[in-house]
Amino acid sequence: MENFLKKKCIFLIFLFLSLPINSFPGDKENKILATIGTHQILLSDFENRYYNYLSSIGINDNIVIRRSILNNMINEILLYYYDSNEIILNSEEYIKEIETIKERTILAYLKDQEIYARITVTEEELREAFIRVNEKLAARHLYAATEEEANRLYELLKIGISFESLAKQVFTDSVLKNNGGYLGYFTWGDMDPAFEEAAYSLKIGELSFPVKTTQGYSIIRLEDKESNPLLTEYEFQNKKSHLEKILKIKKKLPYEKEYINKIFDRSKLSFNEKSLENILSNLYSNDQIESDHKNTPDKECVVYKNRKYSETEIEQLIFDLPDYHKNRINSIAALKAAIEGILIKDLLYDLALKKGYDKAEPVIDMIDGYKKNIFLKLKFNEITENSSIPDSIINNYYKKNIIDFSTERELNLQEILVDNENLADSLLKLISGGYDFGKLARQFSLRKWSADNDGIMGFTPLSKFGSYKDLFWDAQTGEIVGPVKIENLFGIFRILGKTDSKPIDFDLVRNEVTKAAQFENQTKIVQNYLDLIRKKVEIKINDNLLTSFNISG
Repeated sequence: MENFLKKKCIFLIFLFLSLPINSFPGDKENKILATIGTHQILLSDFENRYYNYLSSIGINDNIVIRRSILNNMINEILLYYYDSNEIILNSEEYIKEIETIKERTILAYLKDQEIYARITVTEEELREAFIRVNEKLAARHLYAATEEEANRLYELLKIGISFESLAKQVFTDSVLKNNGGYLGYFTWGDMDPAFEEAAYSLKIGELSFPVKTTQGYSIIRLEDKESNPLLTEYEFQNKKSHLEKILKIKKKLPYEKEYINKIFDRSKLSFNEKSLENILSNLYSNDQIESDHKNTPDKECVVYKNRKYSETEIEQLIFDLPDYHKNRINSIAALKAAIEGILIKDLLYDLALKKGYDKAEPVIDMIDGYKKNIFLKLKFNEITENSSIPDSIINNYYKKNIIDFSTERELNLQEILVDNENLADSLLKLISGGYDFGKLARQFSLRKWSADNDGIMGFTPLSKFGSYKDLFWDAQTGEIVGPVKIENLFGIFRILGKTDSKPIDFDLVRNEVTKAAQFENQTKIVQNYLDLIRKKVEIKINDNLLTSFNISG
């Protein structure tokens, strides 16, 4: 239900904030397009905003859009300068978001200046790309999470085991599982760069060695190739600029890796394995950091060069990560990678500050634009949350969206997680032969908090199981599922129980329903609020200038 509200909120905000805001006073030209109280919108400010909008949306200049963009700029000034904003501007959320976006902008500028600006593309690369973009390939592949597993699959293929039989073992996706890993036709730019490089180098029927991609490893067999036989120099010259942009984008990741390898010395990085185990255990068993460290000496967890990080420091850094990053940390290896990423980010940020990139004019301008976007997002939320809407609208919203105000389906599973496929197969045979699941979980399962409870996870919302939720929900109570490959681990699961979804009583979710109904009506609520401010502020628009100026300069 929380995600539902966020989606509603984000969608409405996006309508207002899809472009950078440059509507606050400037002094580039003295042509005044509009006066709002004591503030002005100059023609140069409007031209910037309007041209960026037309370019990004891909529509033609017209007076309706001109008036709409100017109206938005007036609204932004009204909300920022002619309303009370102390609560927002002093809020922890606003300050934290500003700090986050400031760091991201400075890091992005560092990458632009130190990495991306130095990417070059040769004539030979452009011509090869031109040929490839006019070819279609058909291929099948097998996926492996580790190099060891990929090598094993490669050897099985070489001795005659078919793609079809191996695909049934390695894929959870039902289509790839049942079609032998067949990907169909694709062209240059559709796939992972390393995958593409390998595929385009193959002959029809040829098998690649294991290829390292961003997701793991792939073994590729080229099934077919279709080429355009009528390529001309004229076509190449027409597409040359576009191809150069694409090639530079493709080169970003390898150039980034090369740059990071120059400034980050992995040989100077060391970990305390026991501390990492503690952090991983806490990450899975708590939603927030427990006070375990208060009564025990804080351990040294990570050392990079002369800098030492305690277990508490590292734990806090990990817990502060966004959920989509944090949820991927399911092993010591993944935890180490996350810590390394944090250290690299800090190193890059310090380097950017030393180079003075935080004071660069493009960075300051971009941060100012983001600040205004963040302010407006929070302002819209404040206006919406403080608004009153009739009970009839709230009740109707509840009835119309009852599925969003129902309990989530839940599963209770018993699990055994191991990091060896052969061990998983052996454990499954023991369980099938009647061996006690709980005893095996206590002895072998890697997830300590569930292993201590005979592998029983307790009733858990179905969404927590991610891409495996349908697999588990469709299984019968009492059924054994697995081994299931989950990144670098193998899981065996017993379905202990299911709880279906049911509507939550209106009185218990009234506040949530009210917020959702408010956000559904956010555009109207904010406009009504702005209408009240407009009555108090004198607004003058030079309509002749608005309709007559030439957008092309």
